[in-house]
Amino acid sequence: MRWLIFLSRVSFLCGLFMLLAFSLLFTSRSEHEGFASTVIMAGYGLAMILLPLTGLFYLILTLTGRKPGQFVPRWLMISNIIMLLIFLIFTFYFNDPYYNQR
Repeated sequence: MRWLIFLSRVSFLCGLFMLLAFSLLFTSRSEHEGFASTVIMAGYGLAMILLPLTGLFYLILTLTGRKPGQFVPRWLMISNIIMLLIFLIFTFYFNDPYYNQR
């Protein structure tokens, strides 16, 4: 299950870039536009693919009777799940067109 450990680590790094991209939304500075666009693309683009994929593999392993905690450290698994929840909340709640209407 080395592939799951590798996927979990890459997903964790993408989640960190996603959180950094979220922080750039609130503190935007026009000084470093090249860096900001790279972080935003890495954060959103890769997290959109890798976080749900990793969560899906965790779910499949859990449903088939294997424990993903045997192969992946628990802190890494829990942090990936938390970052997936943050990504889903941001995507479906804050980007809702009816959220900003009053």
